[in-house]
Amino acid sequence: MSEAESPTEDNSNEEVALAQEPSDVTPSRLRTYLPILLVLLGLLLFQNLRPTEYDEFVGQQFDFSGISYQGERVTSASLKGSVVVINFWATYCPYCLEDIEHLKELNEELRHDDFQIVGVSSDQHSALEEFFEQRPRLPWPTWYGADAFQLGTDYKVHDIPRVMLLDQSGKIVAVARGIDDIKAQVYHLVHNG
Repeated sequence: MSEAESPTEDNSNEEVALAQEPSDVTPSRLRTYLPILLVLLGLLLFQNLRPTEYDEFVGQQFDFSGISYQGERVTSASLKGSVVVINFWATYCPYCLEDIEHLKELNEELRHDDFQIVGVSSDQHSALEEFFEQRPRLPWPTWYGADAFQLGTDYKVHDIPRVMLLDQSGKIVAVARGIDDIKAQVYHLVHNG
């Protein structure tokens, strides 16, 4: 082979390599699927921005009164001036009992501030009595029985645990599945009003 033939062979190899590369005429998979993925992502984000069952009561005044397990009358008027967490729970609910441990820690941490917790147990008095024979009583009042049932009905509580956060004026500012979901809001209200 002569030196003159070598460059020609190199050029033909380049042409073969270029012919094997995908051309710009046929769209790539990325170009096909990217718009579809973007639309699906947008729909997913839109779903998460829609109001949930938890949002229905946000902005409303909390209005309830009842007799606690400890025998004291707890009213919405007696809660005003404090940041309040209303905790819906039951003795048979393991997630509720886990949430209560987090609430105890929060209660201990904020005990010197204007902060209160009120429990709402779907249990009857006898079930609570049996429960508290095995564990220390909660350091906050707990509505139970008919009062708890009425409160759960009024605020459409179908699943537990559930927590409601009230500001100092008694307005519901957040509703969530558990305390960890709204803990930052609790700190903000307690420390910044």
